[in-house]
Amino acid sequence: MLSIGLRSGGQTYLPTAAVGATGEVKPGIGGAGALDLRYSFYGDLSNNFELGFGLGVGFGYGTTALKGTSTDTYSNTDYLGNQMDYTVTSKFKQQDKFAKIDLALLCAMRFGGVTLNIGPRLMMPISATRSFTIHEANIDAYYPTYNVHVVNQLITGKLETPYTQASPSYLPTYHLLLGMELGYEWSLNNTNAIGVQAYADIAVWSSSITYPLSSDPLIQVAPITNADNPVPTVEVGSIEAFVSHQRYVGFGLRAYYAFSMGPASSKKKYFRSGRDTYYHRNRYYR
Repeated sequence: MLSIGLRSGGQTYLPTAAVGATGEVKPGIGGAGALDLRYSFYGDLSNNFELGFGLGVGFGYGTTALKGTSTDTYSNTDYLGNQMDYTVTSKFKQQDKFAKIDLALLCAMRFGGVTLNIGPRLMMPISATRSFTIHEANIDAYYPTYNVHVVNQLITGKLETPYTQASPSYLPTYHLLLGMELGYEWSLNNTNAIGVQAYADIAVWSSSITYPLSSDPLIQVAPITNADNPVPTVEVGSIEAFVSHQRYVGFGLRAYYAFSMGPASSKKKYFRSGRDTYYHRNRYYR
């Protein structure tokens, strides 16, 4: 059987916090869609059960997201030498957009019209882009000498929100996924079929990520050194240091159209075998 289908659903990365991370990161669900091409072969094990394999390739596009909060504390000085103790908090969201290619080798089963496929997929993200947005930021500068808090003022540091910046996308180059598909298939005129399946993919192994590590705070306020222009520079970093590992997860629905291959007699047998007991009772009389 050769089939062409569409996969549509959601995907995300499940993050694992890095040791010493000063922020909390949670997964955000993004959308995903893919064109799915597949060749499947089945053999009869009984009147109603067929077992075989499926070879597939998919081409898709989608998004994933990470969101969370950060809290950083550090000390600076102003141009008069006064100590400034900073507490900086923020809420952020990081979004990746990427195309992907996946290759699948699945164990394929059919019981009547019920279908079940399970097996490994090799998924490769390509052409990834990333955007990083800080939705809320509070910069609290405390002067212990005077017991004074200055919050979100230009003279001690202020970040206008929402703040958005583009940044390099650091995603694993390869994912080895465990995929499962469960659904139902309807035969059309004994030679073609349509089907719908729910699918779920989870990474059991991912290639390592190489990116520049930094111990700098997510929002860094520079010391105030210029008396003529006492406005400190505010720089925004990245959340790579918050996450030590990301596990890919995808889910959704697959709808497909399938047609059998080979001579007409084998096509007829292929789609009726395991579904039509009349064929089995009378196969020696034809």
